[in-house]
Amino acid sequence: MSFKKRVSYVIPPPTDSVPRLQLPSFGASRLGSIGPLLVPANDLPDETHKWSRHPRHRLGVSSLALDVSTELAGSSAPEGILYSGGRDGLVISWDLQLQMKKRKFQEEERRLAGKWEVMTGWADDVVDEDEEEIVASDGDILGTVVGAAGRKKRALKFGSTVPYESQWEVNLDAFNPGQPTYFRQCAQSHTDWVNDIVLCNYNQTVVSGSSDGSLKAWNPHSQAPPEPSVIGTHSDYVRCLSYCREQNWIASGSFDRTIKLWDLSRTNADPLVTLHPADTSAAKSSIYALAADPFGHAIASGSPERVVRMWDPRSGRRTGKLVGHTDNIRAILISEDSRYLLTGSADASIKLWSLASQRCLHTFTHHTESVWSLFSSHSSLEIFYSGDRSGLVCRTDVEDCADVSEGECIVLCQDSHDSATADGINKIVAIDDALLWTASGSSMIKRWRLPQKRTTRARSVPPDFGTERQLQTDSPTSTPSSLKHGQGEYTTVTRSLRAEAEKGFLFGIPFESLVKLTSPNNPFGFHTSSRERDSEIATLYSAASVMQSFRAQSRIEETAAESARARFEEREIAAEAAPLYLEPDQVIHGDHGLVRSIILNDRIHALTVDTSGEVAVWDIIRCICRGRFTREDVTAASVRASSSASSNGIDGSNERERSPREALEIVRERIERETVVLPWSTADTKSGVLTIHVTERCFDAEVYADEVGFVHDKHVNDESKVNIGKWVLRNLFLGFIREEQRLQRKRERRNSHDGSQDNFHEPSGAKRPSRSSSTVVSSSKMIPAVPPTILGTARSSPLLTPMIPLNVSKENTMPLPAIPQSPLVNSTDATPMPRRLRSGTLESSNQTSTGPSGDYFSVPIRRPSITSSTPDEVAQTPMTPSGGLMGRLKTFGRNKKLATELNTPNLGVENTITDHTTPPEEFAVSQVKSAVQELFSSPLSPPPSNEAPLHNLPPHITLTISEEAPPSFTTLYRGTVNSAGYDTASLEQVMPMWLLEYLLQNKAPSPPLVKVSFILLPWPSKDPDSTQLPELLNIQQSKLTASRWLRVRKLVYHVQDKLDKLAATNLNAVSVSSRSSIDSQHPRPSAEDLYEILCNDTLLPLDMSLATVRHYVWRQPSELTLYYRLKRSATS
Repeated sequence: MSFKKRVSYVIPPPTDSVPRLQLPSFGASRLGSIGPLLVPANDLPDETHKWSRHPRHRLGVSSLALDVSTELAGSSAPEGILYSGGRDGLVISWDLQLQMKKRKFQEEERRLAGKWEVMTGWADDVVDEDEEEIVASDGDILGTVVGAAGRKKRALKFGSTVPYESQWEVNLDAFNPGQPTYFRQCAQSHTDWVNDIVLCNYNQTVVSGSSDGSLKAWNPHSQAPPEPSVIGTHSDYVRCLSYCREQNWIASGSFDRTIKLWDLSRTNADPLVTLHPADTSAAKSSIYALAADPFGHAIASGSPERVVRMWDPRSGRRTGKLVGHTDNIRAILISEDSRYLLTGSADASIKLWSLASQRCLHTFTHHTESVWSLFSSHSSLEIFYSGDRSGLVCRTDVEDCADVSEGECIVLCQDSHDSATADGINKIVAIDDALLWTASGSSMIKRWRLPQKRTTRARSVPPDFGTERQLQTDSPTSTPSSLKHGQGEYTTVTRSLRAEAEKGFLFGIPFESLVKLTSPNNPFGFHTSSRERDSEIATLYSAASVMQSFRAQSRIEETAAESARARFEEREIAAEAAPLYLEPDQVIHGDHGLVRSIILNDRIHALTVDTSGEVAVWDIIRCICRGRFTREDVTAASVRASSSASSNGIDGSNERERSPREALEIVRERIERETVVLPWSTADTKSGVLTIHVTERCFDAEVYADEVGFVHDKHVNDESKVNIGKWVLRNLFLGFIREEQRLQRKRERRNSHDGSQDNFHEPSGAKRPSRSSSTVVSSSKMIPAVPPTILGTARSSPLLTPMIPLNVSKENTMPLPAIPQSPLVNSTDATPMPRRLRSGTLESSNQTSTGPSGDYFSVPIRRPSITSSTPDEVAQTPMTPSGGLMGRLKTFGRNKKLATELNTPNLGVENTITDHTTPPEEFAVSQVKSAVQELFSSPLSPPPSNEAPLHNLPPHITLTISEEAPPSFTTLYRGTVNSAGYDTASLEQVMPMWLLEYLLQNKAPSPPLVKVSFILLPWPSKDPDSTQLPELLNIQQSKLTASRWLRVRKLVYHVQDKLDKLAATNLNAVSVSSRSSIDSQHPRPSAEDLYEILCNDTLLPLDMSLATVRHYVWRQPSELTLYYRLKRSATS
C-alpha cells in the first residue's frame, strides 16, 4: 500500500525588526485588491525582537529528565545535564554546572520489608516472603495475581550496590543560589508534541515519545551527534514511556490502547511484546500513565478506566487490577523492589498500593485539583513529590515514621502563570531532595531549592533546645501513642522544639506551609469506625469532599505562633497553605511560539498568533514576516467591536481574554480583502513555528503576475499568470535543480570523451564543505562528554524473562548495548529501521546490519550525498546516461527481499528465482523504478524563470519530505533550502514522483478549468438624457460562459468589440455612423476609457475576476447577471 507524500517547509522567525502595523478602520474599502490591507503604524517605532542565540522551547514543556552520571571532558565529576521535551517537538539538553560528589552508601538506608504496612496499620497482614511463596487471586477474570516471591531477597541483593546512574550526589556546600543553566544541545526530534522522555543506556541515550505516533532515540554524546532514529511507532499518540533499567527495554503507552515493549539491544523495529486491554475498542482504554520496575518484573498502567492495570511483561498477560480511583489516572510510580505503587489521579487523590497484597494501603488527600505529576528517588517511595493542575507542588516525607500522621507534607511552590489558559504541573524532577525542576504549560523551566528532608533537619536540632514538649496536640487527627504501631521498633523524630514552635516553625519550616497528614489508624479522626480499616473504601473520598467535613473549632485565646500551629493541625489540604517559596531559584526562559495560524483568501499571506497574543502577517511565498499587531491593539479592536455590537442591541460587555482563534478572526476580518484563489497548501503551528505543507494539489492555484509584485516586469502583461505551486517549489529546490544540471553536464562531457555511457553518480558535494545538521544544534561552547566506564560486561538481572525472545538472531542482537564513541563500535553499519529520519543524507531503511553495532546506540557516520556504483551495477543499466540514480533505485523498496538483493553480486536471470508471481508491493516498486529511470534517461528541462520567478529565500528554511503514516506523517528527509544542493542523492530517493517530474522536466498537471455562466446586459438607466447602449445582438448571445478567473477588463473589451460590430452593420444609425467616421480618422479609444461593468449596483474594478464577483458582490445562487454602460467620465 502506497502512502501519499508531502513537502513541508518551516518559515523561520524573523531576525530583524518587524514593522508594527495598525488595524485599518472598519469602513476601509477592500474590493478589487488581492493582498491584505496592511497599514503601517508610522507614529510608533518598530520594536526589535531579542531572539535567542540558541534554540529554546517555543511552547509548553511537557517532560523532563535528569542525568547526574555523565562526566564532561576535563572534569573529575559530573556536573548535571537536564533534558527537556516540549510541545514544539524539541528535545533540549542543558548544562547545570553543579558541583557533585560521590554518593556514600549507607547500610541503614535499607528498608525493612513491610514498612509502609506498619505506617498505615496493615502490619498484621505483612507476608513473610522469606519463608513461603504466596499465590493469591483477586477474583479478576483478566488473570491471576502472583505474589512476588523472593522480592525481599532481590531488594537486598540490589541494595548492596548503587546503580550507575545514582552514584553521584549534589555537593550542597558548593552550591551557589541562582547558579545559571546553559544551553547544550537541541534536536528537532518530532513534528508534534513530545509527551514524554526517558534516559537509558547509562544516560547516553534519550528516548522520546510524541503525538506524531513515534518513539525516537537520540545519542547526544556521540562525536558527531546523529539524527534521532525511529525505534517504533503506534497508531495513535504516544503518551508515556517507562524504562526497565536492568532488562534494557522501554515500554510505551499510547492512545491506541496498547502498551509496547521495545528491546533496545536489537535492531528489529518490531516490539518485543504488545499488551492489549480486555476491550480493545473501549474509548477509556487509552494509556495515560505507565511504570515498570527496574528488573522487568511488573508493569502498571493507568487510564480513564479509573483502575490500575498490572501486567507481566514476561508473559504479556494482565495479572490484575487495582480499584479505588474515581477518575482518570495520570501518574504512576513503582518502588525499586516492585513492592509498592504510587498513583496520582484526576480525582485529586494519591494512593499507595501494596502489590503483594493487591490493596490500597493509604490515600493522600492534600490536593484539591487533578494530580498530574509524581516523582520520587526514594527506593520505597517514602519521600515523593506531587504536582497538580493548579500548579501546586508538594513534598510528602514519611521516612522513619511509625505512622503516616507523623510525616510531613510541605507546599513547596506554585508554578503558575498570568495567562488564564495556563496548564498545571506536567513534570517534576529532583536531585537528592535538594533541587527541583518543574515544567508546566509555559515554555519556561523553573528550578526551586528545597529544604533538607525531614530526618536530616530533625537530627540537626540541638538536644538541649529548651523545655521538652512533644508536638502532639489534642487535634482530632492526632493519634494517641498507645495506638501507634511499632513504637519499640521505630524512633519518631517528633522532639522538643518549643522555642522553634513559638516562632511558628516546625523543623525549620513555617507552619503556614505545612499540611497535616491524616492517620489511617486513628479512630478519633474524621473517619468513621466502619471505614478505619477498609482503606479501599475510605480512600474513595479525596480532599475535594474532605474540605467540607467536620473541623475542630479553633481555640479562642492563643498567641500568633500557637494560632499558626493550630491552623496547621487542622489544615488537611494544600490549597489552604502558603507556598514555602514564592520565586524560583533560577528560570530557563523560553520563546513565544506560534499556537494558531490561518491562510488568508489570497493564498499568499497567513496570519499567526503566538503565546503572548501577538498576531503576525507572513508572506508564505517569500517566507518573510510582513508585520505584527500587538496584543494591546488586538484587544482594543475586540473591545471596540464589542462596544459596536452593544450599540446595536447585542451584549458586548464581555471583555474576557480572547482565545487565539478569536484573535486571528478579529485581525482577519479587518485586513482581508475580497478575492478568490484556490487553496494550494495547508499551514500548522504544531512545532511553535509556521509550517507550510504542499501536496500534488499545489498546482491548482494560479494568480495574475501583476497581483503578486511583477507589475513592471517586461516579460509580464496584464494576462500573465503565475502558478503558486510551481513558483514555491522551484525556489525551494533551486539548489537541487542546479546540482542535477551540473551533474548531467559533467556526465555528458565524460561520455563524449570516453565514447561510453557512465552510470556513476558523482558526489554532489564532494568538493564542498559538509552541510550542518538541520535537526541537531549544539552550543559552540559545549564541552564533549566522556564515555561512561562500566565495570563488567553487562547488567545482570535477578529476574528471568523466559517469554521475551531477547536473543532471536545473533546477527541482529548484541548482549550489551553499544556505548556511543566506543572504539569497539563499527560506526559504518546503519541501523535498519522503517521510515527512518533522513537528514541531508538518506538513512536507508532496508540495509541489513552485519556488525554488533546495529543498535540504537551505535554512532553512525554521516554518509555523503552520493552512492558509488559497482561494476555489476554499471553493466546492468548500460543505456541510462544518469546511471548514478540507478544504483540507488535498488533501495527504493522497503521489503526484505529487495534489501537482500542489494547485497547480491549478480542479479541476472540465471540466479535462482522460484516464484514467478510478483507480489503487489514489488510490482508497485518496479513501476516507480521504471518511471524514475525514464525520467532521468531524458534530458533535463527544468521550469523557466518566466513561469516561476526567482527570489531570495532565507537560507535556513527547513525542508522536510514526509510520508503519510497515521496518526501523523513520518519524516523521510530533513534539510534546509541551503543544503538541498548537497543532498541530491537523498532527495532523489525520497521525492514524490510529481515533484521530480516538475523540478527536472517541468511537467505538472494543469489547473482545473472551471467555467461560470453569466448574463451580460445593458445598464437600464433611469436618466432620460443618458445614452442607452443596445443589447449584444439578442438574449441568447447575452448569456455567456467563461473561465471563473476571467477579469472584468476582458468583459469591457468584449463589450467594445460587440458594439463596434453592431455599429459596422447598422449604417442607418446616425450616432454610430458618426462614430465610425471618427474611428476612421483617429485611433480607437481604449475600452477601459469608454465602458464599465456593474453588478448589484456596484461598479466592478477592472482587475476583479468573475469568481470574486460572484462570491463577494453577487452573493446569490442564481445565475450571475452583469451590466455594461458608458463610463460616466466618457459621457460627460
